[in-house]
Amino acid sequence: MSITGWRVHFTRRDLAWPREATPFMREFSALFVGLDQGLDDLGVPEGQPFLISPVGGYDVAVNRYFSVWLASSPWNTQAAYARDLRTYFDFLWFARGQRDWRDASMDDRAAYEWWRRRDERGPRLEDTSWDREVSTVNQFYLWAIEQDLVRANPIRQRVATVWSPWRGGAGGMVRHVPAESSHTGPRREVKWLPPRSYRLWRNVGLCGFDAQEMPRRGFRGRWAARNAAYADSMVRTGLRLCEHSALTVFDVPELPPAASGVINARAVLPHAISKGRSGRAVYWPVSVLRDVRDYMEWDRAEMLDYGRSRGFYVPTRRSLLVEDPAVPRVRMGGRWVPVARLDDGERRRLLVASAAGGDGCWWRRLLAGGSRRWCG
Repeated sequence: MSITGWRVHFTRRDLAWPREATPFMREFSALFVGLDQGLDDLGVPEGQPFLISPVGGYDVAVNRYFSVWLASSPWNTQAAYARDLRTYFDFLWFARGQRDWRDASMDDRAAYEWWRRRDERGPRLEDTSWDREVSTVNQFYLWAIEQDLVRANPIRQRVATVWSPWRGGAGGMVRHVPAESSHTGPRREVKWLPPRSYRLWRNVGLCGFDAQEMPRRGFRGRWAARNAAYADSMVRTGLRLCEHSALTVFDVPELPPAASGVINARAVLPHAISKGRSGRAVYWPVSVLRDVRDYMEWDRAEMLDYGRSRGFYVPTRRSLLVEDPAVPRVRMGGRWVPVARLDDGERRRLLVASAAGGDGCWWRRLLAGGSRRWCG
């Protein structure tokens, strides 16, 4: 009997090898080296989640859900689905006699709801968290029924009438929805900080000042200018975290001349990295843009010099190289592809040519201190 339960993993290429190869590694080195090529041949993207069963098996049916049905969803959505399914499958395994997800019943769901929401020894989820889990598992079982993997959905359904403005006086649309939902609806509380409170939070929490906004001698944080610029640009531009973290230096607008009188510099958020592929115009306040550009000119330059000295930016087989920074494009599949058309996963592999060698240009790495995790 397994004690580890279901496990969530994510596909990875270019795994780091130990400095000294063991006899086992030498024996199977050809297999390990070919893993990256196999993922490429199958069209498996980087970071795609997959589940391993408690007995160490790879459930093809479950993992096809991620590779087919959720393939076009954002990475964080796929990861959330994988973790919610793992939690439910773990309950079936440990609390319901090692039951498989194909054999789950409404009784299992009732026991699961009791444990998740009302059991003294359970996590006591909030209504919003529980509703998200119900929606995740319900979508999975609807797909499993469509694929003829299960006979029935273990989540009890109810008939609901959804009002539609397109139906006029004909009434709403009737459809089935999970009866397990809390029925409380999404909370509409709007939480915000006045500008002065935000600046105090930024200066104290990110820049190392005290409550009187004076520098603290005991502050040991690194890259305070980077952190402040990142937070300010998030607040002032309205970019989502996933969108902001996928920007490259080619997406940041140039600082307009002081004599131009421009207050906000316009840039375009590419469709490939916007949520729902809804590219749009983004306006950067000049004051924020100036801080970002100052960081890029000084702190980032120092960081890149350090990375080059340690060999962090040596291109690999999977690196995407911008050979001419004046024309931001890379070679993919024997053709030129503009950087603006690369998604966030592909941008993690970007390197741009410079006189001193490979220079990492991904914005996440730019603002995250040049971590090796994000090297191409």
